[in-house]
Amino acid sequence: MAMKKKSDVLTEPRFGYLGHDGLPRKPSFQDILKELLYVLDVSANPTHSLTALNFIFQLSTLVAFLVYCFLFFSAGSLIFMLITIFVLGTIYNTIWYHRYCSHKSFQFARSWFVKLFLWTNPLAFVFREETYAIPHRVHHQRTDNAGDPYGPHLGWLATFLAPELTQRTNSDVSEERFQSLKRNIRHIGLYTHTYAQFKETGNIEHFGHYAARVVFSHLFWIVFILILGGTSYLSAYFSAIFIITVLIRDFNWRGHGGNFRRIKKAGWEFDSSSHALNQRFYGYIASEWHDNHHKYPMSANNGFLPGQVDSAFRMIKLMHRVGIIQSYVDARLVFEKEHLAFSVAA
Repeated sequence: MAMKKKSDVLTEPRFGYLGHDGLPRKPSFQDILKELLYVLDVSANPTHSLTALNFIFQLSTLVAFLVYCFLFFSAGSLIFMLITIFVLGTIYNTIWYHRYCSHKSFQFARSWFVKLFLWTNPLAFVFREETYAIPHRVHHQRTDNAGDPYGPHLGWLATFLAPELTQRTNSDVSEERFQSLKRNIRHIGLYTHTYAQFKETGNIEHFGHYAARVVFSHLFWIVFILILGGTSYLSAYFSAIFIITVLIRDFNWRGHGGNFRRIKKAGWEFDSSSHALNQRFYGYIASEWHDNHHKYPMSANNGFLPGQVDSAFRMIKLMHRVGIIQSYVDARLVFEKEHLAFSVAA
């Protein structure tokens, strides 16, 4: 089968998308290590600076996690950390990054509600909105094929390190393509670079804007958590950031079958165009019923069957009732007509 034309939106890693056999390439450990070191060498590659900084910050949260385990662990702080993991996974990863930034499956009623999410996002120091949303759209265009920035064919380690290896925006594009990228993420509310600045930095969002909102977000949450529970809770908070960002990285591989399951479960998974799976762990912790999502990517609701609890969609409906969200897309009725063999009137 002929390979689809690959996108030039993302920078192709130096190990390439295709192997010598013409099939999607699974990079070796040496390939991955070389590419990671290349990305982290910001003296030679200034456009990689924010990618490297984001990676270093995540490593610092690992240190915070170890400090928490040895110095601050308690039953109360553990409960707080688990709640924080759920909040980060459901509100900021699924609702904000995935369903709004990437797919626009709902619309906010006012622009300042967008700013509220943007400026309080505690995950932005690891995953920037542009480096989440743009690669995610490429992922849907090229799911499980060469050029998919985190397809399971890359192997677990390469998908885990996808933000560094395969999700970097290509700064060597025309001004017309740059303007198109800006339009595609305009709903996120970023203050953006000029084309010349983009060519120099490799980032669409203006660095000053990004730095200001990241500092504000962390100061806001640090002060709030110190008042709430002191140093032990603050340590638990950064531990929660470490855990949820590790889970987000892990999900790229596991949510698409990895190397452990490629056969869909009848009556539970319906998307024949991808290896995406409906997994209970990620479904419960972050409302990621991923087979349903790939079948209906624009839907704000991904939980269609009994047992598929979609906490994110329940929060979206609540925000709709109180006027924060203006409208949303719900593919439940379409799913029922296509897969459950009964009509809307039934």
